[in-house]
Amino acid sequence: MNRTWLTRMLLSYVPVFLIVSAFLFFIFFRMLSTNNSIAAQKSNDFVAKQAMMVIDSSLAAIDQKVTLEMLRNRTILRYFTQPSIENDLSLQVEVMNELSAIKIANPLIHSVYMVRSQDQLVLNMSTTYHVDQFTDQAFIQERLQEPNSKWSDLRMYKELSSDNESAVVSLTRSVSIFSDKYGLIVVNVNASSLQALVRDMYSPDVTRLHLLDKLNNDMFSLQSGASKEIEGTGAASSKSISEYTGWSIVSSLKGARSIQFFTTLFDAWFVLGVVVCIISLGWIIYVTRRNYRPIHRLVTQLETYTSRGVSEGKQAYEGEFQFINATLESMMDENSRFQQQLQDNLKIKRNFFMYELLEGIRTLPLDNWAAEAETQGAPAEFKKTCIFVMEIDRLAEWIRTYTPQEQDAWKQTLEKLVLFGAESEQYWVWQLWTTPSQMVVMLMGESGQSDEDLRAMILQWHNRVKAELPFGVSIGLGEPIEYPENIRDAYLEALEALQYKSISGGNVLLTPSTVQRHSESGQVYAHFQRVDKIVDLLQLSDSKWRAELRSLMQQFEMAQSSRKDIESVMNYFVFTLNKSIEGMGEEYQKLWRTEVMPALQRTLKEVEMLGDIAHEFLSTLELFETRIAKSRESRNQGQLIMEVKAYIESDFANPALSLDYLSDKFGMSGKYLSRVFKEEFGLKFVDFLIDLRMKEAQTLLAETTIPIQEIAEKLGYSSPISFARTFKKIVGMPPIDYRKEKNSSN
Repeated sequence: MNRTWLTRMLLSYVPVFLIVSAFLFFIFFRMLSTNNSIAAQKSNDFVAKQAMMVIDSSLAAIDQKVTLEMLRNRTILRYFTQPSIENDLSLQVEVMNELSAIKIANPLIHSVYMVRSQDQLVLNMSTTYHVDQFTDQAFIQERLQEPNSKWSDLRMYKELSSDNESAVVSLTRSVSIFSDKYGLIVVNVNASSLQALVRDMYSPDVTRLHLLDKLNNDMFSLQSGASKEIEGTGAASSKSISEYTGWSIVSSLKGARSIQFFTTLFDAWFVLGVVVCIISLGWIIYVTRRNYRPIHRLVTQLETYTSRGVSEGKQAYEGEFQFINATLESMMDENSRFQQQLQDNLKIKRNFFMYELLEGIRTLPLDNWAAEAETQGAPAEFKKTCIFVMEIDRLAEWIRTYTPQEQDAWKQTLEKLVLFGAESEQYWVWQLWTTPSQMVVMLMGESGQSDEDLRAMILQWHNRVKAELPFGVSIGLGEPIEYPENIRDAYLEALEALQYKSISGGNVLLTPSTVQRHSESGQVYAHFQRVDKIVDLLQLSDSKWRAELRSLMQQFEMAQSSRKDIESVMNYFVFTLNKSIEGMGEEYQKLWRTEVMPALQRTLKEVEMLGDIAHEFLSTLELFETRIAKSRESRNQGQLIMEVKAYIESDFANPALSLDYLSDKFGMSGKYLSRVFKEEFGLKFVDFLIDLRMKEAQTLLAETTIPIQEIAEKLGYSSPISFARTFKKIVGMPPIDYRKEKNSSN
């Protein structure tokens, strides 16, 4: 074959080759510069995110500390709940000490004060005011409307009119934490302290950092509207927004404008190089058209053969053109794959459209449905539609049972069952897996069809799924809708219905009426007191904890509690038990941290059904109790301390009962006995003795008419005043008030 054209083309392309090589060399430096800019931008992004993370974690720690204090600090709760006519200066001093302790434990805190609702009294770390006389009155009145709001925007605060104002952000929490009945607590954090948290994370000579609240006040420079003046708000800056506070951090490079100027100058040279390349490309085209006309004629022939069919074209080429033919075949195969990919992309687009409707990202009025439906393959007329969610039961067990390939196959089987049912009834159906275990189905019926017919058909489908699949699938059904604007509402109703499958045992059809019936009886916080009792019994190795735990699970079942409510109570159970075990010996703490607590947390994360949760908790805690018992039996001190505990429980009313008394009786030093008792049961001997006496006192006050003085003597107290003081400290009210309250409730 004649190849003289090849020589001519090589000589024609040499100048172009040199020009393009020079331009590629230029491109190399341009890419290097771009990569450096990208690296700087990533570093800037990292600084902004890390700084926001540090600030969020510090403020969240303060928030958590204050919340726990509101739940557990008896001194503060007693201050808020005591009658307003009582002016207990010692109690106020105790509360001031508690507030000082909170501030000392958290160096970020500027000041703390509390507002009591019943007498409008403000108490800070040093004195008290009436609300009308307090400098922060306006902020208090504002936050009384929303006592549990998150952190405020930047504001100025001073405790005395003579003090200098300080820039702070404030957190308010109601007392009690679940209502604003008693008042609120206000925690102020210095804005300058927040900057000190992140000062070591960046170099001020290179980077500027700005912390902006929701009103665009810069907390690091204490300027209002400072975000409008921040340098480098272009490509050289990064912004991180906190989901916790709603604040944002802007990190910008100093001299960003100079960098942008040189980048722009660089781009001008780049444009010039592109122009040169375009000219070179034009030259290549010209030379190619002049020297490669035989190839052009061949391409024309290939186009003719392509229109006839590929099989005819294969016999027309020999030698070098055989390669061209094979290339064309490959291109056509690639085109086929592209068409398939296009169809897959259209399916993804339709699924994303449905996802937007379900999540409320997009709202589609009825008037616009027909135009949008045409592009998505949906019916032009929106008819009565049901949204339901099919969820695979016991997902963790299902994942362990089947391989990933088998899981995909079962999901496809479930999709086919739904499609088969829809096609047999001539309904339009749309399916979307929103999570690994949940498939959302949009079912559009016929005009004039009743809600009962749709529900009956879905129930029929569910029965077919039960028969075909070897695992359980629950269905949460929303109310039928007639407008596309209500798709989101129906989807949320279906998800809410699935919250109650834990009680029913799974593989059930749940409707909005089921949710309404369940929600009327749900009282989560009524279970917390029983949880505290279970923890106390388990801590003291009292076997009654099993019955109490079973009773708690029965309460869940009787109240028809949702999965969310059950998880909330059981998380509180694990948290409370963890706090009690922290006071026990290191051996018990290690067993709890490494084996028991991870097992309980894994149960709450993976197990869905109430019966399974009860079984796992009971078996895990029984094993924990058995391990503790064996550990005690292996040590002489363990057996002896159980005898001491039993003796205290039987003789707690003895006035002479003390560490010295037990030391003489059991032949060990009081100090050693106290230490061993604390290691074994997580609480001091004195606390255990007082707890036994106070529980007996509550029983006698509630069920008998024995005088308080006689009750004090029966419980081993030499003075009724000492008994009353201890009772009020533990129970929260004097004995006479406790008896009145119990008698009035009966």
